[in-house]
Amino acid sequence: MATNKLQMDGLDALDGLGSLDEKGKPVKSRLKDVKSAVSLFGTLLKADEQSAANRARVDAMFDGASPYDQGRLSSSGQGLKTNLNFGEAQRLLDISLSAYVDLYSSLEKLVEVKGTLGEPSEIGALEDIVSEEITHLLRGWPEFHSNYLRLCTTFIKHGVGVAYFDTPDDWRFRVGGFADILIPRQTPASENFIDVAIGRRSYHLHELYSYIKNPKAAEKVGWDVDEVKRVMMENATSDRRTGADSYSNWEALQAELKNNDVYAGHENPTVSVLHFWVREMDGSISHYLCSERDPKNFLYKKLSRYDKPEQAYVMFTYGVGSNGTYHSIRGLGHRIFNHIQTSNRLRCQMIDGAMLGSAVMIQPDSQRALDELGFTYYGAYAVLSPNVNIIEKAVPNLSTAVQPALQDISQQLALNTDTVSTYGAQQGSPYRNQMQVVADMDVSTRLSGASLNLFYASWNRLLREVVRRIVNNKKNDPVLKDFYSRCEARGVPREFIKTLDVERTRAVRSIGNGSYANRLVALRELQAISGSFDDVGRKNLTRDIVSTRVGHDLADRYTPQQQEARPTVDNKIAFFENQQLMTGSPVPVVTNELHSVHLQTHVPALMQLIEQLNTGAADPVQALPALQAFYQHIAETAQQLAADPAQAGMVGEANQALQFAEEMINNTTKQVQKMQREAAQAEPEAGGGGEPQVDQALAAKMQEHQIKMQIAQQKAELDMQIKRAKFDQEQAMRDAKNAMEMTSQ
Repeated sequence: MATNKLQMDGLDALDGLGSLDEKGKPVKSRLKDVKSAVSLFGTLLKADEQSAANRARVDAMFDGASPYDQGRLSSSGQGLKTNLNFGEAQRLLDISLSAYVDLYSSLEKLVEVKGTLGEPSEIGALEDIVSEEITHLLRGWPEFHSNYLRLCTTFIKHGVGVAYFDTPDDWRFRVGGFADILIPRQTPASENFIDVAIGRRSYHLHELYSYIKNPKAAEKVGWDVDEVKRVMMENATSDRRTGADSYSNWEALQAELKNNDVYAGHENPTVSVLHFWVREMDGSISHYLCSERDPKNFLYKKLSRYDKPEQAYVMFTYGVGSNGTYHSIRGLGHRIFNHIQTSNRLRCQMIDGAMLGSAVMIQPDSQRALDELGFTYYGAYAVLSPNVNIIEKAVPNLSTAVQPALQDISQQLALNTDTVSTYGAQQGSPYRNQMQVVADMDVSTRLSGASLNLFYASWNRLLREVVRRIVNNKKNDPVLKDFYSRCEARGVPREFIKTLDVERTRAVRSIGNGSYANRLVALRELQAISGSFDDVGRKNLTRDIVSTRVGHDLADRYTPQQQEARPTVDNKIAFFENQQLMTGSPVPVVTNELHSVHLQTHVPALMQLIEQLNTGAADPVQALPALQAFYQHIAETAQQLAADPAQAGMVGEANQALQFAEEMINNTTKQVQKMQREAAQAEPEAGGGGEPQVDQALAAKMQEHQIKMQIAQQKAELDMQIKRAKFDQEQAMRDAKNAMEMTSQ
C-alpha cells in the first residue's frame, strides 16, 4: 500500500501542470505560477522520501557502516560482538567504476566532430584538430574529472545519474542523482517523457548578483531583478562594515558585492534555489528558477528555452528497470545490499567463533572461587587459584560452515551483477591457450556490455550538447577564446568550427570497452592483419599499442602522433593531369573532383614552369602552350572553390599564381613574336618583292613541336585511360572483397 501511495503522489504531481486552456488550445506555459511550482516540488519531495531513505542505507553500506546497530547490541548485552564492515561493497564499486574510468583515460580524443565546409580530403584533418582541441578544453576544465567520476559513481550505486546545465549557455555541466533532481514517479525511462524535472542548488550571494549586475540585460534574458534582490537581502545576515545582523538596504549589500568582497559573498548563508525544467505541449523545454524558501515570484523564467530535453539535462541509467520507468531502475547498491549485509554478518560470526575457539574455558566450583580467581606466574608458567577447573569443550569450527556460504554469496554476487570479472573466470588448468584466455575475458565482460551501451548513448548526448554550447557560445569566455586561438593556430578557420554539424558529434569508443586485457587482445588481432593496412593505418595501430602500454603522455616519445591525411585518388589524377598540361593539351575540370587537391598539385607545377622561364631553363616556344593550358585549368578549378569560405586562402594563392602566369604568358607571347619577326627580316626577299619568307628553321622547329605535342597528348590520353581502367578494376575487386567479408560476417 505504501508503494501505491508513492506512485499516486508521483502521478498527482502532474496535476500542477496545465495542458489546454479554456478554448481547448495548448497552453504556452504549463507551469502556471510560482505557487504551483512550490506545490509541485513538495509533492515530488514527499513521494521520494522512501527512496531517499533507501539511498541513504546504500550510501552507508559503501561508506563502511557496520552490519549491526551497535546501540542495540550494547543494550542487549552483546556489545563485544564483532561488528565490522569488511569493505566488500566498496571493492565491487571500485571494480565496476574502473571500466568507466578506462573509457575516459584510455582515449586520446573524447569526441569526434563533423565539419560541413571544405573539401572531403581536408575536412578529416580539420575535424581531428577540432576534436583534439575540444578534448584538451574538457580535460583542462578542473572539475571535469571529478564530475565524470561522480556521475559514474552515482548511476552505478543508485541506477540513475544526471548531468545538467544550470545556465542557458555555459558549456560546463553539473552532475547529481535523484537526491539532486526530482522527477514524477512512473515516468518512462526516456528524457522525452519527463514532464518536469526539479533540481536543487545552493548559490552564494555573489553568484546570484553576477546574473543581475546589469539589470536591463538581465531582465531582457528573463531575470526578475527585484525578486533576486529581495531573496538576496533576506539571506544576507551580517553586515561587516556596520556590525549589524542584516544589511539596511540593497545599496549597502550591492556596494560590497561590487567591491568583490569575499566575506559578503561567502560568509553569508547560501540561497537554496529550485530549477524547474518543464516540457511544454510542443515538446520544447521551459526553464524556471525560484527560491526554495518563501518565494514571491520566479527568479528566472524563459519559455521554450530549449528545443529538446538533452539541451537541459541528460539521464544516465544503469539498466532499463523492471517496468521501464526511471524509479524501477536499480543500481549496484540495491542489487548487492542484502548479499553484502549477510556476508558481513557471516564474517563477523566467523571471527567470533575463532575468538571463542582460541579462548581457555575456566569453571570455578563456587562463587567464592570465582571472586578469588587469579593467576600466579612463575616464569613461563601460570598457576590457577584452588577450586578452579579447566573445562575441555569442543567448540564447533564455524569457518567450515561459513566459508561455503561466503563462496556461494560471492558467486551469486557475480551472477546478479555485471562484475563477473571481480572473481574471474574458472581457472581449471594453469595451462591455457590464448583462445581460452580470450573466452574467459569474453565471459567476464559480456554482462557489462549492456550497461556500457546505455552509458555511451547518454554520453553521446551530453558531449553533443557540450559541443553545441561551445560552437554557439557568444559570451566573453576566456577559455573559449583560447580554444579558438589554438584551433586557428593549427590552421582551422573559425567559420569551420561555427558550421560544425553538431548533431553528428559522437563520443569516441574505447578499444576493449573499458577492459585493459580486452584492448590488448584486440590490438594483437589487428596487428596480425596489419599487412593489409595502408601506411597511415599501420602508424595508427602502432600508436594505439604504445599508448596502451605506456600511456598517451609518453607515447610521443616513441611514435609521435601523425597529422597527415591519407592520399586520395585525386592526388594521382592531378599528377597525370600535370603531365598532360605540360604538353599544352587542355584538360577539362569535373565538378565532383576534390578541387582543393587539384589546386595543391597544379599550382606548384605552374610556378615551377614560370621559374624555368625566368631563368632561361625552358624554351619559350615549347613552354607557351603549357602556360596557357595550366592557366585555363587552374582558373576553372579556382572558380569551383570560390563559393566555399573555408577555401578562401587556397583560392587566393591560386589567383596570385594566375596573375604571375598571365604576365608570363604576355611576355612569352611577345618574345616569340619578336623572334619570328627578326627571323623574317633576316631572310632575303625572294623575287625582288612579295611577302617576306618565315625563317625555315623556325617554322620547321614549330612544326616539329606541334607533332611532338600531338604524340605526347595521344600518349598521355592513352596512359590516362590505362590508369583509370586499372583503378576501376582495383576498386571493383575491393568492393567485391568487402561484400564477401560482410556476407561471411
